[in-house]
Amino acid sequence: MQRSLFQWPPRLRGPSWGIIIMRLLWAAYRSARGEVMLKKTVVVLLLLIAVLAIVIGVDSLRSHSYKNQVAVLTYHHVDPEESEFTISAERFRDHLAALKEHGFHVITMDEFIGFLKDAKPVPDNAVVITFDDGYESFYQYAYPELKKQGMSATQFLIVSSVGKKDEQPPFLSWDEIKEMRQSGIDFYSHTFDSHDFRPGDKGKSANSLTSRLLLPDSNRVETDEEYRQRVLADLSEAEKQLRGQLGNKLGLLCLPHGRYHRELIDLAGQAGINYIFTGDYGLNSSKDKLIKRITAGVPTLTGEQLVSKIEKETTLLGKAEDVAKNTLLQIRYKFF
Repeated sequence: MQRSLFQWPPRLRGPSWGIIIMRLLWAAYRSARGEVMLKKTVVVLLLLIAVLAIVIGVDSLRSHSYKNQVAVLTYHHVDPEESEFTISAERFRDHLAALKEHGFHVITMDEFIGFLKDAKPVPDNAVVITFDDGYESFYQYAYPELKKQGMSATQFLIVSSVGKKDEQPPFLSWDEIKEMRQSGIDFYSHTFDSHDFRPGDKGKSANSLTSRLLLPDSNRVETDEEYRQRVLADLSEAEKQLRGQLGNKLGLLCLPHGRYHRELIDLAGQAGINYIFTGDYGLNSSKDKLIKRITAGVPTLTGEQLVSKIEKETTLLGKAEDVAKNTLLQIRYKFF
């Protein structure tokens, strides 16, 4: 019986994208008839794909522990009702338990900065836990779970929102922040008041920290100098209040929505900020200044899946995906 054009040897049947591509190449090879050069090209491509599949397969079988690197996890809001970037206390508890069970070591922000600045040693499979925005839910739900596990975390505050209890969701107060700081929780800047998107050029929604904004009184967009003055004033005010309220000696900035460009990095340096936490993907090595993070605070992620997500960062496939995603992010930041 004659095989159909897309029939494939039974042992190599499967649903993966690699098998699909190889099936298409096999079909092209069989349909090439007497075209020798085309057949040779397809054979070479098949061999390359086979080699790649073997390399990825072998890589997936090796240990996925890591040394001299740090994974930084990102969370936002904790609430009984889960949503896009909101997880329940039960899910957060599951994450912490899975990290401990699988041999991950949660380190403090001071330990992480010592690793970045002075190459001080960190344990294998080191993890830093971070939260963005400064919601009261961190005090209500996440902080108790962290204390039970003896783990530290860092909260990045929208400093102008501290104490706003009438907002939905409400924000932390300085009293709550100071209480938690005594127990090893760190607090740094998520800007003073540049977290939201606001009208920019031609009235389009623009990131407050990376874009020139519309000045409604004069019906024009900020000049370059006005942009620099506004952003520098915002970042400096956040640092001033954090140092005054908490005695912070180190300047750290978590970028709203992860967006940045070279000019913003320079302005952050002028405001006394030493390290910048971005939206880029991947693990962090000593001497990094732009910190990569891993999104953990989503309601589709179990503790075991979080462990797998971190472990994937050590694989060839995971690293290749990071390069592709970070490249796309830079294109998005520049043009959209």
